[in-house]
Parts: sequence; C-alpha cells; structure tokens
Amino acid sequence: MFTETLSDATVTGESREALSLSIVIPTHGRLASLQKCLASIFASELPKTAELLVACNGSDPATEDLLRGLSASDPRVHLMELERCSPADARNAALRKAQGDIVYFLDDDVTIAPDLFSRALNTFALRPEVDVIGGPNLTPLDSSSFEQCVGFVLASPFGSAHVCDRYRSSGLIRRTDDRALILCNLAIRGRALASRHPVFGGELVCNEENLLLGLLELENRVMLHDPGLIVYHTRRGTLSGFFQQVFRYGRGRWQNTQHLPESLSPIFVVPVFLLVYLLSLTFVRSWWWILPLGIYLAMVSMFSTLEAIRNRTPRHFPLMLVLFPSCHLAYATGFVWQLGLSVLDAMKSRRRSDAPAVSEEV
Repeated sequence: MFTETLSDATVTGESREALSLSIVIPTHGRLASLQKCLASIFASELPKTAELLVACNGSDPATEDLLRGLSASDPRVHLMELERCSPADARNAALRKAQGDIVYFLDDDVTIAPDLFSRALNTFALRPEVDVIGGPNLTPLDSSSFEQCVGFVLASPFGSAHVCDRYRSSGLIRRTDDRALILCNLAIRGRALASRHPVFGGELVCNEENLLLGLLELENRVMLHDPGLIVYHTRRGTLSGFFQQVFRYGRGRWQNTQHLPESLSPIFVVPVFLLVYLLSLTFVRSWWWILPLGIYLAMVSMFSTLEAIRNRTPRHFPLMLVLFPSCHLAYATGFVWQLGLSVLDAMKSRRRSDAPAVSEEV
C-alpha cells in the first residue's frame, strides 16, 4: 500500500498550476453556513483560474442575491439557479458546466483548511495515475458539547467501524476505497467522470458518492485518502437530528447494495443483527439470551470511557453512552427500512407485470 508524507509529495508551483480546478457546492436555505464556507474558500490558496460553481437547489432569494453580488465582483464565482431536485441531481447539473481538470466537491456547511486546494493539486500533479483524493471532515473547534460528542462517536471505530477515517485525521496519505472518502471533501479528475451521464444517481437518498467510487474501484482507478486534506463539517446539534442523519446513511447503504452488491461489507450488517437481537428480547426470556446484551452494554461503556479519556472530556461520558447505541440503531433502522421499501416496490412491479393485459375492441 502506498504511503508517504506530504513533504514527499510536493511539486513545483508551475506543475500544480497546470491543472485547472472546478469547485462544486450545492446549497439551499443555509445562507449563514454558505457564507462561512465561501469565506474560508476565498481565504485559502485558491487558484486564480479556479471556477466556483454554486448550485442553488430551488428558489432561495437571499442566497441568490449573495451569489450574484459575488459573481459580479469575482469572475470565478458562478451561480446556477435550479428547480428543486435531489442534491445528487444538483451536483450533476453543476458537473455539466464544470471545465476543470480536477473537480472538487464540498458541502455548503463546511469550512476548509487554507491549503486544501494546493495540497490536493500537489498530489494530483505528482501522481498522474491518481484519479480520486479525499480527506476527513473534522468537527469544528467551536462546536457545542453535543456536537463534539457526535464527532467523537463518528470518529470512533466502535461508532463508525471502518468508515471512521472519514471523521478523523490519522496516519499518512494512502491508497483507499470508498470507506475513507466522503462527498463533502472529495476531489476527482475530470477524466474519471467524462463518460458517466449522470455521474450521481438522483434516486439515492444519500451516499451517492459511494456508488460512484465503487464503480471507479472496479475500473482499477487509484484513490487516495489524505488525512491532511481537512475540512471542518458542522455536526448535528440534537439527538433527533443525529438519528435522522445516520438513519439516512443506513438507507443509502442498502440502495448502494442494490446497485452494486459487491460493495456490501459484512461489517455494514452488524448493526442490523443488533437490532434484530434487541427485538427478539421481547420474545425470548432466558438468562443466556440476555448475555450478549450485557456484553454490548459493557462495550458501549468501555468505548465511551476511552473517548472521554482520549479527548480529555470526562463530562461527555454520559452523553456518549446514549450516542453510541443511537448511532448503531439508527443505521440499522435505516438499512432495514430501505430494504423493506425495496421489497414492496419489487412486489408491486411483479404484480403489475403479472396482471393480464386488457384489450380494447374498436
């Protein structure tokens, strides 16, 4: 596996500047977050030739006014006014306008490290065989206690299993697959997208990048995770908001499995087994059947303690006792919910296909 430090991966400014950059940001109804995002972009090492494509996904007068003003003063800013659609379709619309050799995807509620673009372009210039580079999305330093705990849970192997590197900066730059890459901080060469129409599946509720990255992996495209390629991503501020977020992740994982069955790792279904087991406790009342519950609760307590110690926040221990199980059960519920919807859709389609054709006599 290829690993190196960033100092090993620096190239001359001339080589880096030979690569043109398009930045794609879909947005709707989050003006304050978008303003912070754009401020961090303009404060970064943004190439003079870059284009910033901001897709307003539905009517949003305040955001549109802001972007019109910015585009009038900075030709790099391009406003796209779209009819309301899925975030995936909004990105697809922006991609049809993108001219850059490198397309960088960001969310409208991230702020970026000053060297984000220069660092990514350095690596692309040094490694012409690389088609995808991504990095972690970290919890902002000014987050509330609850938001910090959400970040701790997502960055924990116990909370997010082998996708935890999406939420923490750890190790060296290395080859990866979709498990360490996330769409709010993802750069892709235009050549890897050129033959795909559409690039993202508009029917997917979320995780649309995982399907794309899975297909690119099947083409033996080289993908890297760079832990120094950092954005800061706002976390959910309430338990219900966090549950809904992870619920959608579970739904998206089943949709990805439908399109690309080989993308399903056994670790993704472990929370489903937990959910089924907990439901079974209402029917099976034997001491030995309760034993796994005791083991699971002990693990929740252990990892909550470890995170509280590692982050030097002992007061967060009780909250993480709630968030770890919430994360597991929300994911499992979303996975099972979407699986059920898929079964129902398949049954309806089969009934329609089995229905006898009605002939009309003229």
